[in-house]
Amino acid sequence: MYSMFELSMECLSSKYLAWVFILLLVQICGCKGCIEEEKMGLLEFKAFLKLNDEHADFLLPSWVDNNISECCKWERVICNPTTGRVKKLSLNAIMQQQNFVEFDWSYYENVKFWLLNVSLFLPFEELHHLNLSTNSFDGFIENEGFKRLSSLKKLEILDISGNEFNKSALKSLGTITSLKTLVLSSMGLNGSFPIQELVSLRNLVVLDLSYNHLESFQAVQGTTLA
Repeated sequence: MYSMFELSMECLSSKYLAWVFILLLVQICGCKGCIEEEKMGLLEFKAFLKLNDEHADFLLPSWVDNNISECCKWERVICNPTTGRVKKLSLNAIMQQQNFVEFDWSYYENVKFWLLNVSLFLPFEELHHLNLSTNSFDGFIENEGFKRLSSLKKLEILDISGNEFNKSALKSLGTITSLKTLVLSSMGLNGSFPIQELVSLRNLVVLDLSYNHLESFQAVQGTTLA
């Protein structure tokens, strides 16, 4: 016969083991990879590339739509190992990838500018780092700007350097209040930089404006700082 103490301890041990088992299941499931919605989101981005460049069929070869392809193991994608959600997308210089095997300087002589579809990134709720640098973007689909990225509350690092976005894009960048690092280098910006457009980025720690041709900064009050 078990005493009441022994029965209580056995009950507690069973509950403890049950919780350990549940936690292990969560971790195992989390390591399986990104969720279906985000997998489809990545494939939509690949389709977007093909829509903009007829020679883009071979870009991102690991991004394959089948039942055995694990999207968290795809190139340029890093997932949170616990939740399985995408946390980093390194989508820099995507369109230049086609010249990596046999480098062709004519790519830079005949650059094709194209429009960014920001809505493609909305499925990635845990996205922390987004690198879109050096992709020859010079505008947006339907002129939506970066405003829609403000719904990604965990986005802290955004790199859009090496593109051709003009100063009109900066106002929409100011809506992404979660940003801590914003890279705007090598964008051909010149003259006075409208710093007041970014005043709402209260979490911002790093603002990279290197390799532009800026002469001054337009302050929040409307004055100009040299």
